[in-house]
Amino acid sequence: MQNPIDAHFLFRSDGGFIRMPVWGHIPLIQPLKKIISHPAFLRLKGIRQLSFAHHVFPGATHTRFEHSIGVYHLMKLILQRVVTNPLTASHQTETFCFDENTCRLLLAASLLHDIGHYPHAHALESAALKLNGALVFEHHEKLTEARLYESHQGFGSLAGILKEEWKVEPEQVIALISGKTASPFSKLISGTLDPDKMDYLMRDAHHCNIPYGNIDIERLIESFVPDAERRRFAITEKGIAPLESLMFAKYMMMRNVYWHHTVRTLSAMLRRAVQDILGGKHLSVQECQHIFYHNADERVLYDLRERVAIAKCKSAELLDRLVERQSYKRAMTIGLQEAGAIANMPNLLSRIYAISEDAELCKQKEIEICEMMNHKFQLKLHGHEILIDAPSNKHIFDYQDFRELHIFRGDTSGNKGVFLPFDKSGESVFESRFILEFEKYTKKLRIVSRPEIATHLRNLKREVLEILYS
Repeated sequence: MQNPIDAHFLFRSDGGFIRMPVWGHIPLIQPLKKIISHPAFLRLKGIRQLSFAHHVFPGATHTRFEHSIGVYHLMKLILQRVVTNPLTASHQTETFCFDENTCRLLLAASLLHDIGHYPHAHALESAALKLNGALVFEHHEKLTEARLYESHQGFGSLAGILKEEWKVEPEQVIALISGKTASPFSKLISGTLDPDKMDYLMRDAHHCNIPYGNIDIERLIESFVPDAERRRFAITEKGIAPLESLMFAKYMMMRNVYWHHTVRTLSAMLRRAVQDILGGKHLSVQECQHIFYHNADERVLYDLRERVAIAKCKSAELLDRLVERQSYKRAMTIGLQEAGAIANMPNLLSRIYAISEDAELCKQKEIEICEMMNHKFQLKLHGHEILIDAPSNKHIFDYQDFRELHIFRGDTSGNKGVFLPFDKSGESVFESRFILEFEKYTKKLRIVSRPEIATHLRNLKREVLEILYS
């Protein structure tokens, strides 16, 4: 299939650049300027990309604002490759075609993919906090529609800008970001080869000043070939090495940054504090949502603490500790392989996963551990002084998507060839089973507590595991 469009807008610049860490000068065009200067988009400047990670890595204060522009930039590079390379043009079909509307849609979705984010969203989403059976906090993707249609005086709405300046229907953007309807291009927004992952791995490593996120992104993008049958991108053989570095970078970033014990502990403290505030009716669901949905990172904890200061909420201590950066300490760490091999507890791993997905069950077990400690050491714990950081059973390495990845092998002209499953290509050790091994060593069960309790708790692994198992 020949190149279906004159994609001049992918290469146009109206003058001026925005200078961004990692990617340098990004050309500006009027539709892009309209979006990034809108108040609904500018609010992303107040939402840190890595939540509590700056307490461990002081440079990690970068925000969803620059990340979103970085993802847009990478998507633009991908589309430029797709519409100018004869090989990529020849592998498009009527059902997987990068026409002008599709290119505009993908650019808009990549720029706005995080527009629904709010402070500490990932920590609160993963907890699945419920009150009267209903989720307290929506997943940020589901807030996309509300953000796009909220109107600001003098600016209108982002939805209006999409229609007028981008020539894109807002509902299509919402559907692609939120997954409300099936799209042949959804894996380009969220999948093994999505520009979101490429940007955050490079950007997070840069701001944390660690050497694990260096990926040859340009060579990886140059290897992309439309795989119409699977509605995604395949890669040529020259993309194998940069893909390996991307997968290994994610593994190293998970181990050293995203799942750093202090970052995870602070997130667990926040979840339990919010859970107790709601459970004790110190704030209504609507009040709590308003604090998170309409605040920047810097204000959330202070506003929460101010609102519950006069309430007799024992776990308000958690908010004090979060504000003052007085983290709980690790009392014990248990790897998934160890948990799965403990005698007389054959289903312990399943129980751990269940605890991670049920905030009320997790709180119940935390209280039971505190009661056990009270009995053994005559303490006066209230139930929030010991917390469980349990890993989820969800894949963190896009396992299913990676299993479907194919390598394109062409002839010397590059126009003919075959798609072979990556797993069966014999070209890389990074098969899907290898990714599952990554997960085994990344995920940990941690029990954390106030520092003075941790020493006692470390010697009670069996007792704690029996409580979790029961």
